Amino acid sequence: MRKQMSRGKQQILFNYLPGRTFDFEGGVIARVGHIRGVQVRDLNVPMLLGRVQEQASAWPEDFRPGLRDDALRDASRFVVLDPRSVEAEFYPKVFWCENSSCGRVIDMTSRRGRARRVCPSCGGKLSQIRFVRVHRCGDIAVLAPPRCGQCQSADQMALDTRGSELIQGFRWVCRSCGAPQSMYSGNCRACDWPGDPKLKLSSIEVHRAGRTFYAHTTTLLNVPTARYAGLLAAPEWKALVGAKFLQMPGFAERRLDEMRAPADHRAADPGGVSRVQLAELLRRQQAGELSAEEMVRELERISVANAGGDSPANGSDVRTELPRFSGLPMKVWEDASQELLESILPTELAQARSLRNSGSDPGGRELIDRMGISDLELLGDFPIIVATYGFSRLEPAPRRAGRNDVLCRLNPFPPDREHGGKWPIYVDETTADAILVRLSPERVVDWLATNDVAAQLPVAENPQAAARAYIVRLLSGQQLRDTIPGTEREARLVFGLLHTIAHVMVKEAALLCGLERTSIAEYLLPKALSFAIYCNHRSGQSIGALTALFEQSLQEWLGAVRNHRRCVYDPVCRHDGGSCHACTHLSETSCRFFNMNLSRAFLFGGHDSELGEIKVGYLDVVP
Repeated sequence: MRKQMSRGKQQILFNYLPGRTFDFEGGVIARVGHIRGVQVRDLNVPMLLGRVQEQASAWPEDFRPGLRDDALRDASRFVVLDPRSVEAEFYPKVFWCENSSCGRVIDMTSRRGRARRVCPSCGGKLSQIRFVRVHRCGDIAVLAPPRCGQCQSADQMALDTRGSELIQGFRWVCRSCGAPQSMYSGNCRACDWPGDPKLKLSSIEVHRAGRTFYAHTTTLLNVPTARYAGLLAAPEWKALVGAKFLQMPGFAERRLDEMRAPADHRAADPGGVSRVQLAELLRRQQAGELSAEEMVRELERISVANAGGDSPANGSDVRTELPRFSGLPMKVWEDASQELLESILPTELAQARSLRNSGSDPGGRELIDRMGISDLELLGDFPIIVATYGFSRLEPAPRRAGRNDVLCRLNPFPPDREHGGKWPIYVDETTADAILVRLSPERVVDWLATNDVAAQLPVAENPQAAARAYIVRLLSGQQLRDTIPGTEREARLVFGLLHTIAHVMVKEAALLCGLERTSIAEYLLPKALSFAIYCNHRSGQSIGALTALFEQSLQEWLGAVRNHRRCVYDPVCRHDGGSCHACTHLSETSCRFFNMNLSRAFLFGGHDSELGEIKVGYLDVVP
């Protein structure tokens, strides 16, 4: 019998994915088999796969089949889908007699057709058993009754809970001979897990338990393909992004969508305006972004820029100029290019309002100066893409602190039969209000010095460029989704600071906005020393919440962040590293870094689990 229910797209991306079980309406348990979707074609798939690769790299390649580096570099292996409907199947087909004096368990997995829901032993009602066997490799199996160890009966086993709510207290009982048998999950039959024998064991779980399925998602800004086609077609685009990020002369005042491949500039006469550039100016004027006078000035400016021909601002020798200006090799800027691009795009794509450049709220500017924040920007239309690309079971991350064993496998979703057997990635494109927070690189370097860390800045043309380039170099190659050890002191301090202050700002914003914490998410851009907090729900009550916070409660919000010193579990939490669900942790839908590398000690001083004592917190530094 076919049944239907309605769910939102965000719920599908997190809760109704292939391989996940859920409670269907009417007391039925089901498992998602397939998601039907429409292929998304106006998305930069290589950038999306680059972000997936960045997150998946936390797993060794042997523990992420289908998501290995060579696969993620080949966009033809994947299909990006906008979910439209979900197909699910009745699962598990194992039934448990509700008569407590009977409790017989019957496995009907191999039987075809609709199963009778009447116990053959006592005539009692049969209901689906709510337990499943799952393994860290990604396998899920039914909890079928074993053969009796005494009389070898195969169809007379009952499940006796002995009044316990814990699976450890359950046992099997043979209704034929009365022999009891302990509950044992056994080794996974779908894989041969390497290493520790304990990791080979499956786990018996209630099917709806969080450990049975962890969705792995990533977020990235939606780069309008048409608008930035010229930039991304330029061989030097990664260098152009780096130059813009560092505010190099000739690049600081230019928009990225004006930096194009040489062919686009040759399409215009020397000193003229290309068709692509003119079309973009007309679009901006029709959107109300440019007045007639501003349109004329833009035409004049672009004409002068185009007349420069092979000037650095047109990209011809920026690959030479950027390393000289920054003191870093080009390879570092190439590796950081996507993240730096996303740190620049919000101010071009969204309706950005900068607190630093605003003529109002001098108290707010004074407060961010004291907090070491270079700027706060309100973004009216933050174009975000949430993409779900895989899942794991039993563990959300490959390792836990202090362990070297890989604890789970990262799996892609089954190949989509309707799209040529390609691996599907499910996406949701939204726009939301957001607040972009940029920390001051110079203040971070000073804070490191206060804690006896002498940062070795690259030899750059000015101090600001040197500090920015230092952060980019420091976090390049770091595995930020794993615990950064104490041996990487500088990286742990810098990333821990950024991650912790982002979480605290999310928590305090949720309190002031009256929203659930799961309604607000972080978007970290570590190499740019920046992060955005944004509303990740489509619900009406979240629309405009952060705009109201920025306009009406900014100082109250920042003041609450500065006072976020205590945890209800202190002094235990503070002694154990100053990070727990009550003070710094966010939900898995709000934090894409697994709540790793967090500590209030980065903000207020104190004990960090990896670094030991931190003398001075970032928010305690007196400018």
